[in-house]
Amino acid sequence: MKLSKENLNKIYEGKTKDVYQYHDGEILLYTKDETTGWWKTDDTGARYFEEDPGGNEVGPAVAGMGQKNLIASEYYFKKFIEADIPTHYIGCDIEESLMLVKAGEVLGQGLECIIRFYAMGSLLRRFPGEYTEGQPVVDFFETTLKSDADNDPPISKAALAEQGIVTKAQYDQIKRVCRDAAEVIQADLKEEELTLVDIKFELGLVDGEIVLIDEVSAGVMRVAKGEVSAANVLNEEQLAEVFVTRAKRAKIVEALLTNQDNCCL
Repeated sequence: MKLSKENLNKIYEGKTKDVYQYHDGEILLYTKDETTGWWKTDDTGARYFEEDPGGNEVGPAVAGMGQKNLIASEYYFKKFIEADIPTHYIGCDIEESLMLVKAGEVLGQGLECIIRFYAMGSLLRRFPGEYTEGQPVVDFFETTLKSDADNDPPISKAALAEQGIVTKAQYDQIKRVCRDAAEVIQADLKEEELTLVDIKFELGLVDGEIVLIDEVSAGVMRVAKGEVSAANVLNEEQLAEVFVTRAKRAKIVEALLTNQDNCCL
């Protein structure tokens, strides 16, 4: 699919993506090369950037990262569609770092939904002494409001309903969609002997239906190689390469199957 953002109206500029108005009912997402995480200072006073999918600060651009993240989004959105998981995905132009999606509504000012399989990151900071790093957690789902100023505060099912952001029934549906999508990714990564630690999704409304929106890339999840620990979590560039490899392999298999079917016509 050939896409272009030339002469389009930019309606939103984000940390890692820009949003453009396309045709009626459709928008373009332009994926940037920037990474997210936290700027920190070492013992000598020098600043350095630590990549973290839970971070709200923008780090240095990594050449080609936007295209790699788009390859991952295309790969997984297609898998979700095959699994009957609702998404806003229509198509993409990897070369131009553009994804065409259905226009929809964000939930509130933005709602992030997190599935955790192991304890890491903010979970350890928020509940010191309650969890150990890498500890398996069962059915751990939480929602946070998108707010850099407040560091994406958690919000409960009851509070979301009380504030009119989502109903309790919609919350249950959101949880099911996130769980189903996370299990697709979890199973896919197991084929590479990798472990999905946690993942963050964004959901919205398209024609009144709860669907997965935004992206599914190395910047929204933690993945460990070997024992589940912070030291074994792949950085964004390493994980992006894994997704590129899997996407290329999937396209080769798809082409082979298509040729085989054509031979039998």
